[in-house]
Amino acid sequence: MPYISWLEEKHGGRVMNSYEGEGVEKTSFTFPVYDATLLRFVKTAKGTVFITRNYQYVYSRNRIKGAEQEKKAVKSAELQNMELLSGIFSRYVLGGMTKGVLWAEAVENGIFLEVLYRLRELLEI
Repeated sequence: MPYISWLEEKHGGRVMNSYEGEGVEKTSFTFPVYDATLLRFVKTAKGTVFITRNYQYVYSRNRIKGAEQEKKAVKSAELQNMELLSGIFSRYVLGGMTKGVLWAEAVENGIFLEVLYRLRELLEI
């Protein structure tokens, strides 16, 4: 929850750039450079019990195929649907370990923020 204000600030903005330093040619492989707060957020998230490695199962069982369906599922989630919220959150956190653009997508399209808002709302009830 301490990252909510940072996520609100960065929503729709860029949190990833490509390294273009010395020695990087147009034909060379570039690698992403992430905002330090994003890396701390991901590291903190990975250390929680909320992360599930079975997030693919959550997506297939709920027939979620895109960002709009993810947001709709998050908004309609109830307390008994914590596995759904966990699966969506985990897809971006764990998936970003191999496909780095996922972390930036989750910040830019607001899915991290939506999940955290919904969790806070459900846990305050």
